[in-house]
Amino acid sequence: MKNSARLKEIVCLLEKNHINLYHDISKQQVEEHIASIKDIDKLSDLEFDYEMLKFFALFKESHTIYRVPYQQLDKSIFYQNGNFYLLTNDNKYKKIEKFGDFTTEKVASLIEEIACFETREWLAHQTNNLINNGYILKMLKILNTDSVEIEVDGGEKLELSLAENKFANQSRKKPYEYKISDGILYLRYRQCVNDQKMPFIEVVEQIKQHFLQGEIKQYILDIRNNGGGNSEVLNPFQEMVKESKIKGVILIDEGVASSGIFAVARFKKDFDTTLIGMPTGGTAKHYGYMKPLEVDGKQFTASIRLFDFSDIFGYTGAIQPDIRVPITIDDIENKQNPQLQAAYEFLLK
Repeated sequence: MKNSARLKEIVCLLEKNHINLYHDISKQQVEEHIASIKDIDKLSDLEFDYEMLKFFALFKESHTIYRVPYQQLDKSIFYQNGNFYLLTNDNKYKKIEKFGDFTTEKVASLIEEIACFETREWLAHQTNNLINNGYILKMLKILNTDSVEIEVDGGEKLELSLAENKFANQSRKKPYEYKISDGILYLRYRQCVNDQKMPFIEVVEQIKQHFLQGEIKQYILDIRNNGGGNSEVLNPFQEMVKESKIKGVILIDEGVASSGIFAVARFKKDFDTTLIGMPTGGTAKHYGYMKPLEVDGKQFTASIRLFDFSDIFGYTGAIQPDIRVPITIDDIENKQNPQLQAAYEFLLK
C-alpha cells in the first residue's frame, strides 16, 4: 500500500472511531498539514513513521497515538526540570550539553513536535520516554548510524549507542507492592493492571489481615508514574479504605494519567484525600479509552470516550497537589525520595 493511501485510511479510521477528533484542530488544518508532506509515497518506513508522529501530535490528545518500534540504548537518558542527563556506568547523572551537533534545546523542540500531550507535565514525561528510544533518535537524525557522541557538562564526551539487543523489551516492575512501618501502609501502585500471579484483590486481602491485627493506622497510596490501565483494579482497596475509615495520602507526579487520574479523583471525592507531589500529566477532563486500530501493519489508537472529573477538582487541567514537593536530579542520584518523606512526615505529625 502506498503511504498516501495508508494515511488516507488512517484518517478515515480516526474520524470513524474517535469521539471528537477535531476538538482542538479543524479538519481544514489537518488537510493542509497532510498536503504539506512532501513526496509522501517516496518516504521510507522510518520517514513515514516520523511524519505520522508529527501528524498525531496535531490532535493534542494523549490517548490518540501512533505506535513505533522501540530500540534500546546502551545508556539511559533522564529528562528532569528542562535538562537532559546521561546516567553513566558509575550511576552518576551528567548534564548533557549536546547530542552530536544538536543542542539540547533543539532536541527538546524536535521531541515536542512528535509528542502527544495535553499538559506540559505530560510532555515532560513523554520526553523521558521518547529520548530513550533509539528508533526515535534515528528518526530525528540524532543517531545517523548506531551511535552519537554526547557532550556532557565540563566538556567530557561519551558515546551513546544502540544496545546489542536493540529491540529488547522494556523491563517492567511489579504493578503493585506494599510494606508496613510505624503503623503506616505504603502501597506502591505503578500500573492499573492485575498481576496474574498475585491478583490485586488477594493483595488487599493480605492488607486487611494486617489492619485487623492493628498493624495499620494510616496509608500512603503511591501512584506516581501510573499511566493507566484498568481503572477498576483499585476498587478493592478503595472499598477497604471506606470500610476501615483509615486516613491516608496519595503521591502524584507528571507520570500520572488516564486510569491513574481515576484513582486520584475517586479518593479525592470519597475521602478528600491529601495529594502530595507534583501536578499530574493527565487532566481532570480528558479523552480516553483507547481503541486499537491498524492500517497495513501500522498500529495506532483512538479515544472513544470523554471523562470529566472537573466537578471534583473545580478545573479541567492537570490535577494539582495539596502539598507541592519537587524532586531534583540530586535527589534522584542520591536515591532520596522527598515526596515519600513528606508523606510520612504529614501522617506522623
